[in-house]
Parts: sequence; C-alpha cells; structure tokens
Amino acid sequence: MSHKHKTPNITKAAAGKDTGVRFEQPRNPDYEEGGIIKISGAFLLDHEEDILNLVKHEGKLAEERNPNARVIEIAKINGGIEVKTSDHNLAMRIGKALSRSYKGEHHYNFRKGEKYAEVVWKRD
Repeated sequence: MSHKHKTPNITKAAAGKDTGVRFEQPRNPDYEEGGIIKISGAFLLDHEEDILNLVKHEGKLAEERNPNARVIEIAKINGGIEVKTSDHNLAMRIGKALSRSYKGEHHYNFRKGEKYAEVVWKRD
C-alpha cells in the first residue's frame, strides 16, 4: 500500500545543503498577519490616481526586497480606499509614505500578539 504525502517546505542546513527534512509549520487560524490601510478624506477625491500610484509603487519596492511582502488587494469602499497587505511592515511603510508625501492625519492600530497593523490615513 503506497501513501501519498504532501511535500511542503524543505529546510536547509547552514551550509545550504538539503537536509531531507520536510515539515509543515502548523498555523493558528486565529492569528492574522499583514495589514490594512484605510485612506479617506476630501483630498482623496482630487488626488486618487496619485495616491494609488504611491501605494502601488511602495508595494512593488517591498515585493522586490521580499516576495512575501506585497499589496494583496485595493478596493474602493464607502468613498475611501482600503489596501490589504500581506505584511504589517508594508502597511506601516505605505502609511508613512502617504504622510510624508501628502501630510494629513494618520494613526496605527496593532493587535496584541499578532503581526497585524491597521493604518488609518485621512486628509480633508
């Protein structure tokens, strides 16, 4: 009787050689990683294209440094824009870039014990 095994990640020894050890990291379904940026305000109406270009540019730079850090989704919701990211640092980086480039009000919310950031940016 043959068994088919799922082959997830392969660990490598310090020398870079395949150790042959295969394992899958158990994931806690209640633990969330990543982030969300909520962009709103009257300024957004006149500068939406520029703001979206900045968000996409920051996402591209982050993905070049780390393929796991990327913009997952950009959506227009309730007159604003919500950007979901796979990495909490990218969410904070985009929030800082918005503030640096366009000023406005911003704040960060973090979930205790999780690598998740909510960034709220607004300019009227």
